[in-house]
Amino acid sequence: QNLYSEGLRVGDSTHNTDIDLVVYERGGLSADTLQAVNSIGSDQVVEEWLRENNLEDWRENNERARPIPRKRPTDGKLRVVFIFGEHGRELISTEIGEYFVKLLSEASVETLMPIFEDRTFVDDVLAALDEVVIHIVPCENKSGRRIVETPDDEDTYPRTYQLMNKTTHSKYPSNICHRPNSRGVDPNRNWPVKWGNKPLDYQAEQEFGGPAPLSEPEPRLLFRVYKSVEPISTVNVHSGMHGIFMPPDFSPLMENEVDLLAQVKLQDRLNDRWMDGKSTVGAAGYAVGYVAYGSHNDFVRTGFGVPSTQTWEIAGNWFTQFQNCMETYNPILGDELKEYVRNWTGMALEHITHLHKGLIPGIRSPPNEFSKEVAEIPNPHVCGITQAHVDAMNGLGDIAFGRGDRAERFAFVEEVMRRTPTIVMPTLNSPVSTTPSAAIGTATPPALQTGGKDTAGQLGVNDRLFIGTTKAKGPSTYSLMMGSYTIMIFGLLFVTLSFYTYRRVSLGRTGRRGWRPRRYRVWDVV
Repeated sequence: QNLYSEGLRVGDSTHNTDIDLVVYERGGLSADTLQAVNSIGSDQVVEEWLRENNLEDWRENNERARPIPRKRPTDGKLRVVFIFGEHGRELISTEIGEYFVKLLSEASVETLMPIFEDRTFVDDVLAALDEVVIHIVPCENKSGRRIVETPDDEDTYPRTYQLMNKTTHSKYPSNICHRPNSRGVDPNRNWPVKWGNKPLDYQAEQEFGGPAPLSEPEPRLLFRVYKSVEPISTVNVHSGMHGIFMPPDFSPLMENEVDLLAQVKLQDRLNDRWMDGKSTVGAAGYAVGYVAYGSHNDFVRTGFGVPSTQTWEIAGNWFTQFQNCMETYNPILGDELKEYVRNWTGMALEHITHLHKGLIPGIRSPPNEFSKEVAEIPNPHVCGITQAHVDAMNGLGDIAFGRGDRAERFAFVEEVMRRTPTIVMPTLNSPVSTTPSAAIGTATPPALQTGGKDTAGQLGVNDRLFIGTTKAKGPSTYSLMMGSYTIMIFGLLFVTLSFYTYRRVSLGRTGRRGWRPRRYRVWDVV
């Protein structure tokens, strides 16, 4: 189905676009699915919600920001939405989306076995597809994609781009680097939760959130789809790195909730099976190296009450120059591309089987318990979790296996979740005064808060932040905001100092400059 939106007119600035919504239901579309698709409303649905809600509550993400209640009766089938192509330059995202559509349209034992070569897996997939309706948007940001596909004007340097009704110089040399829509708004910053906040490393060309929440046609179209379809799970597929992320996007710490803990364990297993462990897993606001405000996933989880909202980053090359966007965001071709397409579509199908089997709490299973299959998965080494998250996973594992007193274990899980720390990041809108020497695990700087009354202003020694596969004993809040550029600068500094030290040591040994009978040089090692 093709859906169209005018977007919000701001002065002389207008932007309209459409999306294609592909709906897959094995055996044909049921009456309930047809009703949901045919009742997708116009932009008026969005405008009514905007009038009825206090947007300041959503910007603060306080307790008055309430999810939209589910109204449509269901036939017992699960509804999942996959979004591809949200940013123009992430071409491979749309390629995988189109392949996924083709794979589903032909799904059978005969077509899936040659691809995945695992009969148990294929049987699980087909059983799940009998009870799941999949909605796919192959390319959300069509206007941004058109700019990426437009040849550069060699007579215009530096390159310009449109930011609402102004023409602005770009720091990127090519149209291939274009990320937002055609009027310069990032569709992944135009949603109401925390909208308008700007991180300290804010770049208007990359992450302008628009003149108002839901001003852009791309988020409006998705809003209308979610309002009618009422999905139980969404997956937003990007490129730029290898990653599988959970909300929130606006904080480096993952929320400590039962369904998120189960999903991060399942994600870690998916990563090992399909990507040989190369993907970063955990809190989105930590794993990507920066926080994001007004993002799609944060609103879909809070505003629509969708329990499973994941972001997948399917490819990336951080070793290229930032101006080389083709290799940075779409680094794979040929046989390697076929392998990536196979692995990521396989991961999507296995994610659907997890939903179908009730492995995510609250979806075909009790909302406050792990299944035994999830409890058996070892606690993952992921980004953005604290000891409180680990304690909660251990307590939920005890409940699943019947270890200890059940009521006592539930009370324990509830308590560790209550005392989970939160991090309020400083923004350009309202910078937070922090103490660089303050360490997580000892004293809490003003930017750190906890939910417990008796621990306010201080994190316990067991509430250290886990980073990757290590437990960080004391990073400052500044280290939490360290982005990829900062890491690159420190890396270059390290290489320079290593080379300088090598030269000094070598000169001291030979007593002269010039050629030295050394078999290896420092850049060979690097």
